[in-house]
Amino acid sequence: MAASALSITTLGVLASPAQAKSADGLPVVIGASWLTGQLTDGLVVDQYQYNGETFDYEDYGLSADFAFALAAVNEDKSTVVRIADAVAPKVASWYDYFGTIYTGSAAKAAALAQTAGKDASAFGGQDLIVVVEDRVGTAGPIIGRVQNEGEFDYLAPYGPVDSLNVISQGWAARALTTAGSAKAGVVTDFLLDQQCAEGFFRETLTVDKTSPQQGCEVGDAPSVDTTALTIINVFDTPGASRAAKNAAAVAAYWLATQQAADGSFSAGGTEGYNANSTGLAGWALAKTGNSAAAAKAAGWLRALQVAQFGLCVTSLSAENGAIAYKPSTLAATQTAGSIAKGQRDQYRRATSQALPALANVPAGTGPLAISAPASAVEKSTVTLTVSGLGAGEAGCVSFGSVSKPITGTGADATVTFDLPAGAVSHTFTLRTLAGAQTATTQATLTPVPATPTPEVGELTVNKVVTAKNNRFKVALACDDTEACDGKIVVRTLRKVSPDAYAPARKFLISKKFYSVAPGATEKIVLKVRRPARTVLTNGRVRVKAVQSAPDADRTVTKFWLRSK
Repeated sequence: MAASALSITTLGVLASPAQAKSADGLPVVIGASWLTGQLTDGLVVDQYQYNGETFDYEDYGLSADFAFALAAVNEDKSTVVRIADAVAPKVASWYDYFGTIYTGSAAKAAALAQTAGKDASAFGGQDLIVVVEDRVGTAGPIIGRVQNEGEFDYLAPYGPVDSLNVISQGWAARALTTAGSAKAGVVTDFLLDQQCAEGFFRETLTVDKTSPQQGCEVGDAPSVDTTALTIINVFDTPGASRAAKNAAAVAAYWLATQQAADGSFSAGGTEGYNANSTGLAGWALAKTGNSAAAAKAAGWLRALQVAQFGLCVTSLSAENGAIAYKPSTLAATQTAGSIAKGQRDQYRRATSQALPALANVPAGTGPLAISAPASAVEKSTVTLTVSGLGAGEAGCVSFGSVSKPITGTGADATVTFDLPAGAVSHTFTLRTLAGAQTATTQATLTPVPATPTPEVGELTVNKVVTAKNNRFKVALACDDTEACDGKIVVRTLRKVSPDAYAPARKFLISKKFYSVAPGATEKIVLKVRRPARTVLTNGRVRVKAVQSAPDADRTVTKFWLRSK
């Protein structure tokens, strides 16, 4: 294939990359622990129904996936050996099913034995290398093609069929190369023929084994899962050829173009974006040195990992570490409080394929912390800042009986709570699987709004004011931000006599209520009361104007008043 001629250096991919190790290893630790807890005597035991009855069966392929995942993250190597030891005595029934030899299963079993440090040519009394070698095409257009033997379509008897696919061809290339088989080269060459010009590997092999065209053809559909697993198998093969590594590097370049903005990958069709495809792709990209894309995939996966603690959700704590197939799957599980019957197998497959990718999850940008305002008014809403959560990392912030889940994005996150009444100190607690942090806020009483002091305004008059037609005017300015409301009362300053025969007394000249807008100055017209009119006819009279209003300071203005 022309594309495979591109060098790894050209693509900026490492020639022999090591699996990246996360700065935050907790997701891998709990994921590995959950996988290990799913084993029964070293095997994954699942169930199926037939005629209304439920039967247990041992899933050797999924058990092997567990071992590959645990080996990839270097967690609990003894479990890898335990799985291999449990599969070994039953390996023949894995690949030889009622006379049909499934060579892909034999190849995968051989890779399992090799991963556990065992001899695949003497695994459980079976020479798995020979089983695979004996079913490698040696003539015509299928030289190097691995084939099943004795497989028929019993529902539509059209003769022999072969369900072996490109993934199985990849397992065979890995197992035979690791074993130093003389047929490893042609098997690998046939595998590389399945790579298309765009860089991806197709999923299915050519149905017609007599066709001269046994490699990728124009129009073949791309497969994220097949491409990713092929890359993984190449880089997990000791002594893999340079051609195989170059092809895997080209495939990784294509694979990175399929990543969504949020870091996820889709299997295509109705499957959409899911943990299985994202896990395999992230795992493959890490192996080829694309740490940025691998970290984005890991962050998306971490958000699908069950991580229950504290007061947010407690019923799922026994499932901590399991990875859901999709966000909707995890949401339904959290709502139900348990993994639904029939979904455990899905969780197991998603976790085994995604766990190695989680080794690349980015840690938070700093230490885990929660901060709160030093003080806040009672019954107000306070905003707390959570820092140090890694992308996809789950947290739970609690305050009293209220708890709120929070998911990290790699940046600071916020959560709000409403304070109750009372001037007391409140404590907020952030819990993650890594531990707990607290922050406090001192609540203060709600301040009593200051009551504005009423103002009556400023009266401006001339030294002598003339009343015309028993009316006179005064100017009243309001310099306050509120209206100046009040009452003005004008009286004679001293006792006066209206004539030579009447006794002297003080007279009420006029009174009036007023309201002047803030910042305005208005003319107030005052009417001279009838009893006081005779006083003004004798000449000018010294008067005082008193302004008053409830809760306001009284003001007194003195002036002379005369009649025209």
